[in-house]
Amino acid sequence: MSEDIRPLSVIKRTPPDEKEDTSDSCTSCGSKGCCGGFGIKVGSEKDVVYRNVFIYMLMGTTIIIVAYIIKNILSYITG
Repeated sequence: MSEDIRPLSVIKRTPPDEKEDTSDSCTSCGSKGCCGGFGIKVGSEKDVVYRNVFIYMLMGTTIIIVAYIIKNILSYITG
């Protein structure tokens, strides 16, 4: 019976002192590991993903509104 058992493949991890230079691993997905775009990592729960997307939409909306207000203030000052 033990002859029928096949071993599972395992990810080979290198020790920390032998790792390659991965200083840019979070800036591009072309490297071996991707940290996840915009903080959304692989395996994140739905509520975490929705929270992150909502935060980014809120930040974008705030930036647009503040830019519009500043534009109106500057146009009012200059006449």
